[in-house]
Parts: sequence; structure tokens; C-alpha cells
Amino acid sequence: MTTRQDNSQDLGFFNQLDEDIRTRFLKEGRFVEKQQGDYLVVQGQPLKVMSVIISGSIRLTVNSHGNTVTVTSLGSGDVFGEMSVIDPRQASATARVSGGPARLWNIDYRSFNDFIVSDQCSGFNIMKAMAIILCRKLRTDNENMLHQASDMCSHFLDQDY
Repeated sequence: MTTRQDNSQDLGFFNQLDEDIRTRFLKEGRFVEKQQGDYLVVQGQPLKVMSVIISGSIRLTVNSHGNTVTVTSLGSGDVFGEMSVIDPRQASATARVSGGPARLWNIDYRSFNDFIVSDQCSGFNIMKAMAIILCRKLRTDNENMLHQASDMCSHFLDQDY
């Protein structure tokens, strides 16, 4: 695994932050490279790291009753694990490199929270950017559930009894 500090890459929602905040915040995390097929997190395991995808692609899957379902595929600029630096719990999904190598920027729970507490103004801006991402994800999930419910109702209405 290669690690290095570098703030010249596209960091998705972090690009919404003031350059000074972004530069200081990036120093709190680290860049890592992973190969195709590498697991980044496994559903049910402890998770205390947020990752921003710089390059490559990540597939998120969930396993329920022995069935594995792909939730989504993520690419450059996308974020995962953001809930874990706010409310650390077990991972709700498995993240695996599906198109690699993948380059990620990671920050752990302690470093994230130390930064937020040490500079509350910058912390507010970071939390606001994260809240926007979480709201988008929630809206997308709600829309997907509505489409699935509509498709299911249509399926039953189309059946001949």
C-alpha cells in the first residue's frame, strides 16, 4: 500500500470548501492506493474511517440472508464511510475496489473529530458539506424505494386473477 500527502487531486465535495480549510483538512488524512478486488470495509465490521475516491471505482454491496446485492458503484469524487466519523458503528455495507487500482483519501474518526473541535468555524463548513452529501444520498435512496414500490404495485396490478 502506498501512502502520501497530495492536495492537487479532485476531492469531490471537499472542493466546495475554502482552499485554506481544504488544505489544512487534507493534511489530517492520508492518501492510499488499493488494487482491484481489495476489500476496503466489510459489512458488520467496525468502521471508523471516511474515504473520498480520487480515482478508480468502488462497489458497495449488502448481504442479507445469504444474498448479496449491489447497492451502488462509486467513482472519483464520491465519498463513503462518512457516517462512521460522525457516529462510529459497524459498517452497513461492504466496499470493494471494482475498477482499480483505486486511490483514496482516508481520515479516521479521531483525526476528523480533533480537527472539527480544534477549528469550529472550519468544522462547521466541513459538516455542512457532509450534510449536503448525506441529504443527496437519502433523497436518492428514497426515490429508488419509491420506484421499487411502484414497480412492485404495477407488477401485481398487471397479473390476471
